[in-house]
Amino acid sequence: MTPADPFTDENAADVEPKADGVFVLGGEEDMDDDSHKDVLTTPTTEQEHEQEQEPWEAFQHKALQLMLDLFPGHCARDVKIERMEDGGRNRIIDIALCKTPPKVPWYSTHQIRELLQPCLTGRPKRTNQPKHFVLRVPHRSTQDMHHQATILAYLGYKLEKLVLKVVEFDASAQNVLGQAYMLQQRLPGQRLSHLWPTLNQAQRLSAIRAISAMLLDIRKIKSKCPGIISIRNTTYDLKRDLVSTEAIPIPSLQHNCTRANASTSLSEPQSTKDFLLDLCARQRAYAVVAKLPACNDVWDRSSKMIEKLDSLGFMPNSSSYPLHHGDFDPRNLLATITSESKVQITGVMGWDGALFAPAFVSARTPSFLWNGGFGSEGDEGDTLAEPEDTGLLEAKRTFEEVVGEGFLKEAYSPEGILARRLWPFLVGGFTSGADIFLAEKTVEEFERLH
Repeated sequence: MTPADPFTDENAADVEPKADGVFVLGGEEDMDDDSHKDVLTTPTTEQEHEQEQEPWEAFQHKALQLMLDLFPGHCARDVKIERMEDGGRNRIIDIALCKTPPKVPWYSTHQIRELLQPCLTGRPKRTNQPKHFVLRVPHRSTQDMHHQATILAYLGYKLEKLVLKVVEFDASAQNVLGQAYMLQQRLPGQRLSHLWPTLNQAQRLSAIRAISAMLLDIRKIKSKCPGIISIRNTTYDLKRDLVSTEAIPIPSLQHNCTRANASTSLSEPQSTKDFLLDLCARQRAYAVVAKLPACNDVWDRSSKMIEKLDSLGFMPNSSSYPLHHGDFDPRNLLATITSESKVQITGVMGWDGALFAPAFVSARTPSFLWNGGFGSEGDEGDTLAEPEDTGLLEAKRTFEEVVGEGFLKEAYSPEGILARRLWPFLVGGFTSGADIFLAEKTVEEFERLH
């Protein structure tokens, strides 16, 4: 049976399919006029994808034509296109769409109507504020845009204005770009990684409180079944939180087909232990099929580690899996300064890897807030050492006060830290000798602990 499309539902009047693979999720009138000063992307060197994508000089003309196709009634001078820093998975383009007012004399009917409109209606004069968009074009055609759009649509209902709204996307190559794309609404604010050095201590503490509360809110989004949000979900399902999930795909699924066409069965409720042991078995089986190093000893010891964690009571038997962002990083947070002592978090990006995972996975602390360097989270993400700097120590204490003892118990326990170190290999397998070495080191540390 062909899976239902995630955005076709008899109750979804606000979602209109335009053509094969093309879906409109909102019109221009729904756009917020605010725009952030910097588009969030995952830093990467331009050279990494230079050989894989069309030169900018040719691509920008296609991007212009795409906007003219999507928004009839505009002309080329209405579209402003700016090349942004590429993301790790996508080419990123900043687009401003404005309507150039017609050049007519001041005594024309149109101009007189514009002058009298505020007096007659009591409404302010209409302005031609530009509408701001972000155009994302995957570097590789293997990316599943249906899956990304489903995640963002669901989070739009759960987190409201913190997630970029998908205005339109085309998962096919039947468009002027000749490849898949996603057009999204811009959000106000700047990347927190850029804004942080300019903040005073009061503003930083304000940002930390907002981030800490947001982490707890994300963890409140739960599913009885682990895995990725299925593209089978309709708009009705997403709105009413009746979300179905699918098993985390192993590399063989990603290579052979996209999830938009895969006949993957839906996930069933299961204990955390069974879920993790199943991941071990699937990764081991894939290694055999792909003729990769089997690493049977590592997987055997990993399975024993999972069994031990369960026997220690670290893994709940209840079927409740919080949402895990997958790349919670200062690059993926948008913020704006509202006063001399307050900062507002205006957006969260980088949801491509979001999934419902065991609770210990999303208990990772945002240690970039007090590690001094304000870089990425690092391999562990959890820092037990107390910062020597007074300001950084105050930052860590502020975080701890907001999240509370329950979160900190999961975050700071040695078992939790080691389980989080093992997690990337359970979902991604071993891609290099370094991965095998790190997994062995993690298991050895746990064996010494227990």
